[in-house]
Amino acid sequence: MADDTQLIAIDQVRIGMFIKLDLSWFQHSFPMSSFKITNEQQILDLRALKLKQVRYIPAKTDPVSVTPSASITQAPASESDIKVFDSMIAAKQARFEKLQAQRAEIARCEEKFVHAATVVKNINKMIFSQPAETILEAGKLVDSIADVFLNGNDAVMHLIQQTAGSEELYFHSLNVSVLAMMLAHEMKCTESQIKSVGMAGLFHDLGKVNVPDNIVNKTSPLTKPEQNFFELHTQYGVEVGQKAGMPKIVLEVMAAHHEYLDGSGYPLKLKGEAIRLPTRIVTIANVYDNLCNHVDPNQSLTPHEALSSMYAHRRAQFDPTAMATLVKSLGVYPPGTLVRLSNEAIGLVMNVNVGKPLRPRIMVYDEEIPKDEAIILDLAVENQDLGISASIRPGLLPRAIFDYLNPRKRVNYYVDSQSKKSQSSVAAQVG
Repeated sequence: MADDTQLIAIDQVRIGMFIKLDLSWFQHSFPMSSFKITNEQQILDLRALKLKQVRYIPAKTDPVSVTPSASITQAPASESDIKVFDSMIAAKQARFEKLQAQRAEIARCEEKFVHAATVVKNINKMIFSQPAETILEAGKLVDSIADVFLNGNDAVMHLIQQTAGSEELYFHSLNVSVLAMMLAHEMKCTESQIKSVGMAGLFHDLGKVNVPDNIVNKTSPLTKPEQNFFELHTQYGVEVGQKAGMPKIVLEVMAAHHEYLDGSGYPLKLKGEAIRLPTRIVTIANVYDNLCNHVDPNQSLTPHEALSSMYAHRRAQFDPTAMATLVKSLGVYPPGTLVRLSNEAIGLVMNVNVGKPLRPRIMVYDEEIPKDEAIILDLAVENQDLGISASIRPGLLPRAIFDYLNPRKRVNYYVDSQSKKSQSSVAAQVG
């Protein structure tokens, strides 16, 4: 055991103490083997384990009165005690089975992500040679995304720790499409509107194919001529879209997805009502993803930082309903955010229930559990005393925790419906 732990008699445990159990994960009913005591029920559950002593960590313990350890007599286990213990172990087994199901769900999400990414890659390659077939294929993908939101219950944004193709820039369009459709659905748009913003999201940056790579991928500030050339991608996109026979609303979003409500955008510096709702929705999704996935990875913000920055410093640029909906849907701590829990544990937000994001699912760092068996805590079903206390920048983590949780500069999301998981699925990528 670590030198910073001290033994204490079980009857001296108090609320506020940070406990470290010398038991395997299966031998107790607690979510983790190390945790802070926050209520009397936890003390009763500890005593039901029939331990004489437990370890606690003074440095993580709230100021409490701790008397010297004393030997205590352990009474023989009664029939009632045995039933309580058996019940606790049964609860732990149920928790383990749920954890296994969650891992299987993540594996399935990764498979769906790879499939959707392949579709997007083909769309980008075929738009010039086979425009009609490409638009039809894009429509099928948009329909599958829409089905998640329209026909399922409780759409969920999953974090996927999967690297295949994660550096390909065309995944940006897939992510913008999914985020835009999520926003449109949460804003009570019609099915037709949801699908329109989805299609527009897929093709909004198509005009970048006519901008030199050394400008598109430049990590230092663009010169004035370079910036002028870059801004032409909106015009180029419309030209390509018109030749391909894309819907009028898609062309409109292509032309105006860099316009902002306060008139600070381009190319026409449109303001207010001159920018229609579909464009407003795609614009905010585009900005969020660009902040998370900056062309220079060192300038990328965490999902939490991106939302905070947009809300605090750029609110005037965005549709207020769309901005509020983005925060409400992804939560204060979006998937991909590193967090500190109220029990001092460090974890990575794995998913949120869209529109109900306050109790997400967290993968937790535990040095005594192998990384591929990491605990995943579902805060929606855990004791309400356990919650998120703060977000953490990746660079501030000790290397061991960083490598265990493995936060990436670019992180894959998967959107799926809890009620139609086998029928409704789509993948996206976001920072």
